[in-house]
Amino acid sequence: MLEGAAFECYQSLWRALELRKVFLNEHFPCASLKNTPPLKAYPEARTLRRPYRPEWEADFLDLSRVHTYLAKGQWLRKVSSLGAISIGRQIYHLGYHWRPEVYVELTFDPNTGEFICRAPSGKVTRLSAAWLTKEELMGEWCQFQQIPFQFALPFTSNEWRALLYEQLPARE
Repeated sequence: MLEGAAFECYQSLWRALELRKVFLNEHFPCASLKNTPPLKAYPEARTLRRPYRPEWEADFLDLSRVHTYLAKGQWLRKVSSLGAISIGRQIYHLGYHWRPEVYVELTFDPNTGEFICRAPSGKVTRLSAAWLTKEELMGEWCQFQQIPFQFALPFTSNEWRALLYEQLPARE
């Protein structure tokens, strides 16, 4: 939208952005919504159900709902030559006795917060999902919640690091 564009003033930029937003939400087909524009598929999204405040988002993230959602899924993972699989960024070492298995099937138990790993040979093991936290799901955003002022854009680890360095006491 902005690349290569020039605007006379802030108001003309704002009008262009508003027109683009209307196009993307009301006219542009979205593949994940069966080629329907988002606000045509979900007209109720036009009305906010609650005010949006970034610092409130962690409080609204309910891990039990995440667990219930994961319980509906089923995944296949390839077993490495070392007997390991990965889920997200987490690597699980199942052990060398799992090496003959090519793939394992994963499901999720919402009651225990564990992935259930089943091999075609009948082997079963449970893998803790203790790493599946709000901080992990929200990514870098969690670290920005502690800053009591307006954020600089974009939100990156390097900018966060620079802010932390600025807060360090000066050395003599």
